[in-house]
Amino acid sequence: MNGENRYHAILGGGPCFIVHPSDTAPMLVALEALANVSGPDGDRMVALERFFALPEESLERENVLRPGEIVTEVLLPPPGATQRSSYRKVRERGAWDFALVSVALSVRFEGETVAGARVVFGGVAPIPWRSREAENVLRGKHIGADVARRAAEAATSDAAPLEQNGYKVPLLQGALEESLLAL
Repeated sequence: MNGENRYHAILGGGPCFIVHPSDTAPMLVALEALANVSGPDGDRMVALERFFALPEESLERENVLRPGEIVTEVLLPPPGATQRSSYRKVRERGAWDFALVSVALSVRFEGETVAGARVVFGGVAPIPWRSREAENVLRGKHIGADVARRAAEAATSDAAPLEQNGYKVPLLQGALEESLLAL
């Protein structure tokens, strides 16, 4: 590896360490969006969470579209009364730049307790990366500094940075902690 791997994946990498560049996709995954896909065999619905393909699944394809298929619409479920969501993007330059890390959150509350959460990252993996580890830490808890810190640590427990991108681990942890505390 050369020194140019500072922008590469820290989660889900191998055999390719690209990062998914979308700002929209992580939030759509967090919000449980569905894609209507049309093609020669008819229509089918695909959860956006399952739409993107890791390099270990296919080096030739970044999604599950079959030959001749196209996404015709993206559907979002209506937000719940106790749902709060946010998107945070950390980038090198002030405008028109890919995320170094991004955090998409969708959290349902019962009072001040987390009833359910979806935590999805961008800029750190070949696909929008859902962190069930962080979600498990949050479920049933009141979000305070300690819970936010533990969720951030859990989210990066499987991180495998390359030689030049280890900075993404604490950057992602900090972005997640700040995003959670801002809810």
